[in-house]
Amino acid sequence: MAGDARGAAGERSPDSWTGAPDPLLALARRDLAFYERVRDNNRRLHRLVELGALAAASGTVIAAGLRAEPWLTATIAGVTLFCTGFRQVFGPGPRWAVAGQAWDALRRALDRYQLLPEAERDEAARAELLAAVEAIRAEETRQWAERQRQQAAPGEPPALP
Repeated sequence: MAGDARGAAGERSPDSWTGAPDPLLALARRDLAFYERVRDNNRRLHRLVELGALAAASGTVIAAGLRAEPWLTATIAGVTLFCTGFRQVFGPGPRWAVAGQAWDALRRALDRYQLLPEAERDEAARAELLAAVEAIRAEETRQWAERQRQQAAPGEPPALP
Protein backbone atom coordinates (compact mmCIF):
# COMPACT_ATOMS: atom_id res chain seq x y z
CA MET A 1 0.00 0.00 0.00
CA ALA A 2 1.33 3.42 -0.86
CA GLY A 3 2.22 5.50 2.17
CA ASP A 4 1.62 2.60 4.56
CA ALA A 5 5.20 2.46 5.95
CA ARG A 6 5.43 -1.32 5.91
CA GLY A 7 8.72 -3.19 5.90
CA ALA A 8 9.80 -6.16 3.79
CA ALA A 9 8.09 -8.63 6.12
CA GLY A 10 4.81 -6.71 5.98
CA GLU A 11 4.90 -5.34 9.51
CA ARG A 12 4.47 -1.66 10.21
CA SER A 13 7.62 0.36 10.79
CA PRO A 14 8.20 1.79 14.29
CA ASP A 15 7.41 5.32 13.07
CA SER A 16 4.14 4.43 11.29
CA TRP A 17 2.19 6.09 14.15
CA THR A 18 3.11 9.52 12.76
CA GLY A 19 0.82 9.08 9.76
CA ALA A 20 -2.16 7.78 11.74
CA PRO A 21 -5.39 9.80 11.99
CA ASP A 22 -4.76 10.14 15.75
CA PRO A 23 -0.95 9.89 16.05
CA LEU A 24 -0.96 10.06 19.84
CA LEU A 25 -3.43 7.18 20.09
CA ALA A 26 -1.33 5.17 17.63
CA LEU A 27 1.85 5.95 19.61
CA ALA A 28 0.25 4.87 22.88
CA ARG A 29 -1.01 1.65 21.26
CA ARG A 30 2.48 0.95 19.87
CA ASP A 31 4.01 1.43 23.33
CA LEU A 32 1.29 -0.74 24.88
CA ALA A 33 2.09 -3.54 22.42
CA PHE A 34 5.81 -3.19 23.22
CA TYR A 35 5.27 -3.45 26.97
CA GLU A 36 2.92 -6.40 26.46
CA ARG A 37 5.56 -8.24 24.39
CA VAL A 38 8.31 -7.52 26.92
CA ARG A 39 6.05 -8.49 29.84
CA ASP A 40 4.94 -11.76 28.26
CA ASN A 41 8.41 -12.77 27.03
CA ASN A 42 10.00 -12.10 30.41
CA ARG A 43 7.19 -13.89 32.25
CA ARG A 44 7.83 -17.01 30.17
CA LEU A 45 11.60 -16.66 30.50
CA HIS A 46 11.37 -16.14 34.27
CA ARG A 47 9.25 -19.26 34.69
CA LEU A 48 11.54 -21.31 32.45
CA VAL A 49 14.69 -20.23 34.30
CA GLU A 50 13.14 -20.78 37.72
CA LEU A 51 11.81 -24.19 36.74
CA GLY A 52 15.19 -25.11 35.22
CA ALA A 53 17.02 -24.05 38.39
CA LEU A 54 14.59 -25.97 40.58
CA ALA A 55 14.80 -29.12 38.46
CA ALA A 56 18.59 -28.96 38.19
CA ALA A 57 19.08 -28.33 41.92
CA SER A 58 16.79 -31.25 42.73
CA GLY A 59 18.54 -33.40 40.15
CA THR A 60 21.93 -32.61 41.68
CA VAL A 61 20.80 -33.84 45.09
CA ILE A 62 19.24 -36.98 43.62
CA ALA A 63 22.31 -37.72 41.48
CA ALA A 64 24.60 -37.33 44.47
CA GLY A 65 22.31 -39.47 46.62
CA LEU A 66 22.29 -42.20 44.00
CA ARG A 67 26.08 -41.95 43.69
CA ALA A 68 25.85 -41.15 40.02
CA GLU A 69 28.99 -40.64 38.00
CA PRO A 70 30.77 -37.44 39.12
CA TRP A 71 30.58 -35.95 35.62
CA LEU A 72 26.79 -36.33 35.65
CA THR A 73 26.39 -34.73 39.07
CA ALA A 74 28.73 -31.90 38.03
CA THR A 75 26.83 -31.35 34.78
CA ILE A 76 23.50 -31.10 36.57
CA ALA A 77 25.03 -28.74 39.15
CA GLY A 78 26.40 -26.68 36.26
CA VAL A 79 22.89 -26.24 34.89
CA THR A 80 21.80 -24.92 38.30
CA LEU A 81 24.70 -22.48 38.31
CA PHE A 82 23.89 -21.37 34.77
CA CYS A 83 20.24 -20.71 35.65
CA THR A 84 21.26 -18.73 38.72
CA GLY A 85 23.73 -16.65 36.72
CA PHE A 86 21.21 -16.09 33.94
CA ARG A 87 18.67 -14.89 36.50
CA GLN A 88 21.16 -12.46 38.02
CA VAL A 89 22.50 -11.06 34.75
CA PHE A 90 19.31 -10.78 32.73
CA GLY A 91 16.72 -10.50 35.51
CA PRO A 92 13.62 -11.72 33.70
CA GLY A 93 11.60 -11.60 36.94
CA PRO A 94 12.19 -7.90 37.64
CA ARG A 95 11.83 -7.09 33.93
CA TRP A 96 8.48 -8.90 33.91
CA ALA A 97 7.35 -6.79 36.87
CA VAL A 98 8.55 -3.47 35.42
CA ALA A 99 7.02 -4.14 31.99
CA GLY A 100 3.81 -5.31 33.65
CA GLN A 101 3.57 -2.10 35.67
CA ALA A 102 4.24 0.01 32.57
CA TRP A 103 1.69 -1.96 30.53
CA ASP A 104 -0.98 -1.60 33.22
CA ALA A 105 -0.43 2.14 33.72
CA LEU A 106 -0.46 2.79 29.97
CA ARG A 107 -3.52 0.59 29.44
CA ARG A 108 -5.43 2.56 32.07
CA ALA A 109 -4.39 5.91 30.54
CA LEU A 110 -5.32 4.65 27.07
CA ASP A 111 -8.68 3.40 28.33
CA ARG A 112 -9.46 6.80 29.87
CA TYR A 113 -8.63 8.50 26.56
CA GLN A 114 -10.58 6.03 24.43
CA LEU A 115 -13.66 6.26 26.67
CA LEU A 116 -13.97 9.89 25.62
CA PRO A 117 -16.12 10.41 22.54
CA GLU A 118 -13.89 11.41 19.64
CA ALA A 119 -15.38 14.91 19.67
CA GLU A 120 -14.19 15.36 23.27
CA ARG A 121 -10.61 14.27 22.62
CA ASP A 122 -9.40 17.84 22.74
CA GLU A 123 -5.96 19.26 23.47
CA ALA A 124 -6.40 18.76 27.22
CA ALA A 125 -7.22 15.06 26.76
CA ARG A 126 -4.30 14.63 24.35
CA ALA A 127 -1.97 16.44 26.74
CA GLU A 128 -3.07 14.12 29.56
CA LEU A 129 -2.42 11.01 27.46
CA LEU A 130 0.92 12.34 26.22
CA ALA A 131 1.97 13.13 29.80
CA ALA A 132 1.04 9.59 30.84
CA VAL A 133 3.00 8.04 27.93
CA GLU A 134 6.06 10.13 28.77
CA ALA A 135 5.82 9.49 32.53
CA ILE A 136 5.52 5.74 31.96
CA ARG A 137 8.52 5.72 29.63
CA ALA A 138 10.56 7.78 32.08
CA GLU A 139 9.68 5.52 35.02
CA GLU A 140 10.42 2.34 33.09
CA THR A 141 13.78 3.77 31.98
CA ARG A 142 14.56 4.91 35.54
CA GLN A 143 13.87 1.44 36.92
CA TRP A 144 16.00 -0.17 34.20
CA ALA A 145 18.90 2.19 34.92
CA GLU A 146 18.60 1.57 38.66
CA ARG A 147 18.83 -2.18 38.09
CA GLN A 148 21.91 -1.69 35.92
CA ARG A 149 23.56 0.40 38.64
CA GLN A 150 22.78 -2.26 41.23
CA GLN A 151 24.35 -4.96 39.08
CA ALA A 152 27.52 -3.03 38.24
CA ALA A 153 30.56 -3.71 40.37
CA PRO A 154 32.16 -0.59 41.92
CA GLY A 155 34.33 1.19 39.38
CA GLU A 156 32.90 -0.66 36.38
CA PRO A 157 30.34 0.54 33.84
CA PRO A 158 26.91 -1.11 34.10
CA ALA A 159 26.39 -4.36 32.22
CA LEU A 160 23.96 -4.09 29.35
CA PRO A 161 21.21 -6.71 29.16
